[in-house]
Amino acid sequence: MAYRFGRNEQCIKRVRAVTPVILNAARATVQHGVELCPEAVPVAGVLMGWWQFSNRTAAALVRLYDAGFTIEAAPLMRNLIGHSYAMNWLADNGQPAIRALQAHAENHRRKLTDNINATWHLPEPHPDVCATPLEFTDDEDERLHRRLLGELQNFDTLVKAYGSADVYPIYRYHSAYSHTTLSTADAYLHEDEGLLHYMTTPKGEISAERIWIPVALLQAAAAADSILVGRPMKSVIDKAMSDLGLPESILKPRRTRPPS
Repeated sequence: MAYRFGRNEQCIKRVRAVTPVILNAARATVQHGVELCPEAVPVAGVLMGWWQFSNRTAAALVRLYDAGFTIEAAPLMRNLIGHSYAMNWLADNGQPAIRALQAHAENHRRKLTDNINATWHLPEPHPDVCATPLEFTDDEDERLHRRLLGELQNFDTLVKAYGSADVYPIYRYHSAYSHTTLSTADAYLHEDEGLLHYMTTPKGEISAERIWIPVALLQAAAAADSILVGRPMKSVIDKAMSDLGLPESILKPRRTRPPS
């Protein structure tokens, strides 16, 4: 049978071999510092931070799957998929994306502060979070900000903007195990002849989900590599793509919906 990327043993075997190669190459790339493309400086801090987070998340996923954990790893897989797209979104949109990120972070801190002050009854209230004034060059720039902020806040909106609506069901599937839902209970329950049995390990086998680890890693690596002088990850990315039989279109999401 010809090799095909998907949930099959041959693909999983390749994924097991390729994933550590990507992780080791990423580690070696940053080990002694990196040289940034000058135009990428505004986004480099966040992008490189997200890259390290993604790589370590993937390494944690590998360990969990190897140790027999499956649905328990779903929140990490969800995070990895989300960050790989966010990295490409950031590299694609530059400084306006940083502006949206800052506004999003300030809103989160403001809500946290309000919640602390409303519930903890501290002797001194937690200081308010002052909003950074937003400056727009024109109406079009303001519309761009609102669009990017919406994409950041809603992963479904983001993947649709990049012509990847089919990624959202994967993300949503993992979301069911990332929150308090019936799914997290049902995974450990089994009914047989009217009797309900509780299991110590989840039913079913979803370790095949590990096939998405190198996909997200390659998307993240491509975003990071795009801002590094000399493209140090390119040869590793190209070989991994070939070994896994992935189409070029999956490597770097391209915006299909205008950002403004």
